[in-house]
Amino acid sequence: MLMETKVSILEEITMKIISLLDKVVSGDVETWLPLSGLAYNPVSNHTYTSINQLLLSFAIVQKNYDVNNWLTFQQIKDAGGSVTKGEKATSVTFSEAIYFLNDQKILPKDAKRHLLEAQQKNPSITTYREVGIKTKRFLKYYFVFNVAQTKDLPEVLLSNGQQSMTEIERDERVDELIKNHNVVYVHSFGDRASYSPLVDIIRMPFTKQFTSSENYYAVLFHELIHWTGHESRLNRLFSRNETDYAFEELIAELGSAFLCAHFQIPASLTSTTAYVKSWLTVLQNDHAYLLKAMKFSDSAMNYLIEKKPICV
Repeated sequence: MLMETKVSILEEITMKIISLLDKVVSGDVETWLPLSGLAYNPVSNHTYTSINQLLLSFAIVQKNYDVNNWLTFQQIKDAGGSVTKGEKATSVTFSEAIYFLNDQKILPKDAKRHLLEAQQKNPSITTYREVGIKTKRFLKYYFVFNVAQTKDLPEVLLSNGQQSMTEIERDERVDELIKNHNVVYVHSFGDRASYSPLVDIIRMPFTKQFTSSENYYAVLFHELIHWTGHESRLNRLFSRNETDYAFEELIAELGSAFLCAHFQIPASLTSTTAYVKSWLTVLQNDHAYLLKAMKFSDSAMNYLIEKKPICV
C-alpha cells in the first residue's frame, strides 16, 4: 500500500536514528550496519539506498534477522509465500515527481523528451529548470517485510544476495578502489586520522595502531568520504562553523557505514562522543537535516563505487 508521507514519518525516522546514536554514545551498540550486506530486494534486484538503507538495516540489527532481504506483501504473495501471523511491516520511502511546463502538468516521459531535445541543441543544458520545466517532489512510503517474517518462500529469495568475502578479498577490493581514484594517503604515528583539502591528502595512523582491520577501514572510509567533497570532485564545501562541521562529519560517518556494508566490514561509529552529541543537537532542531545528509553521503558513496556522482 502506498501512502503520502506526513511530517510524522520524518520525525519517526529521525527519532530512530537519534535513539541509535544515543546507544552509541552510551556504548550499547557495537556495530551499525549488518554483515549480511546492504538491504536488498531479491525480486526486483534492487539494493536500497539512502534513508531506506538505514531504516532496513536498523530493523535487521534490532530484530536479529540473518538476511537483509526485503519484499512487499504482493511480491511475497506472487512468489507463493505468506507473511507469518503477527509480523509487522517496515516502512520505506521513495520520491515521486510531478512536472509542469507553462503551468500545465506533463508526463515524466514528455519532460524527459523535452529536456533531451533541448540538450541536442545546447549540450550545456543539464536541468529541467533550464528548459522551463518546474518539478514538484513528494516523499511517499510503502511497506516491506524481511524474508524472516515469511513462510513458504522459494529458497532463492531467502539466500544472501551478497556473498561473504574473505579478509584477503575484502582488502584487495578496498585497495583497488583507492588505486582507481588515485587517492593520496600517508601513514604516520599519531592518535587521529584526517583529510586536508588544501593539499588533498588523507593522513592515517599505522595499521598496527588499530585494534582490528575493520576499525582501520571504517576510519579510512570516513576520510574517503571527506575526500569526495574536494572542489575537483563533488565540490561539497561548507563554511567551517560548528553546525556545518558537524554536518560534514555526519555525512562522512554515514558514508563510512554504507561503504563498510558494501564491503561487508563491521561498521561502528568511529568519531568522538563530542561529534555524536553535536549531530544529535542538529537533528533535534531540524528533522529534514538528516535527509539532506543522507543524499550527500549517498552521492559520495556512488562517486567512489560507480566513479560518478549523483546530483543532490
